Amino acid sequence: MPANLPPQYYEAERRCREAKDPQEKLKILHEMYAIMPKHKGTDKLQADVKSKISKLNKEIQQKKKTSRRGDQYSVDREGAACVVLIGPPNAGKSHILTSLTHATPEVAAYPYTTTKPLSGMMRFENIQIQLVDTPPIALEFMESWLAGIIRGADIVCLVVDLGSDAMLEEIAAVVQKLQEYKIVLEQKEGETNPLDGIAHKKTIIIGNKIDLPISEINLDLLKESNTQKFTIFVLSAKERTNIEEFKRFIYDSLGILRVYTKTPGKKAGFEDPVILKIGSTLLEAARAIHKDFAHNLKYARIWGEGVYDGQMVQKDFVLKDGQVVEFHI
Repeated sequence: MPANLPPQYYEAERRCREAKDPQEKLKILHEMYAIMPKHKGTDKLQADVKSKISKLNKEIQQKKKTSRRGDQYSVDREGAACVVLIGPPNAGKSHILTSLTHATPEVAAYPYTTTKPLSGMMRFENIQIQLVDTPPIALEFMESWLAGIIRGADIVCLVVDLGSDAMLEEIAAVVQKLQEYKIVLEQKEGETNPLDGIAHKKTIIIGNKIDLPISEINLDLLKESNTQKFTIFVLSAKERTNIEEFKRFIYDSLGILRVYTKTPGKKAGFEDPVILKIGSTLLEAARAIHKDFAHNLKYARIWGEGVYDGQMVQKDFVLKDGQVVEFHI
């Protein structure tokens, strides 16, 4: 007997695959179990979901009992993308995180206040983007575990202090230290060579403290020394200058788009978009929901920019941000 699972189940399954927080994953598994039809055709699937729920419950309980060993840290990815803030001491990374999220890092005028990664969620329109504050990087010291967090980022934001007399030297120190860990900061994302392990990370320079008197002079110096042509965005976390503009800037820099799904005869939901890379096709959107969904896809109807309402499109149709997709299988 076929399972005849509704599209809502595949959508929940997609969210479950993407969820990084165990509690969120557990919540979605319960949702999947509630959505699926209960008949002989889904007996195996019911058992599988219940087994996953049981296993995840045990893992959560075990995690609560086990304290973190040593000073090794990692970050569970959440949201539409992960943006990591790095930089020298006192650049203002923690202040930026506080200005953009509900996270509450310790903010102080003395260096090395941040000793472990702290994650917060930055809301941009109807999605959440993860920002991760990290300990400072200097030529004489960098936490060894920080390399793994940077390697896992979608974008690296190198935060610099526009009020520092040693700004250029601090930037050079960060770049040099990361090269020791086989991480290269670049204008565009590059492939990690499996033979040498070097990670090429797309990097943006964030010039903080634009409110200080010396900042304009240092900004000119920064632009003149920017031989790698990094994109530079300036703000003041303290005065909240360009804080709201920063959200749009990060979203545009990520190179992603949002599409929304709808069931025939019903309205689209705009609170849980499918996140895709710019240039993705209809087939790739279906695959992001579920591989079986993509395999059985016949065509779709599209609403939004560049199409007429309900236009029929095929699997190779290239999607645009904000379009609504009605899959037909």
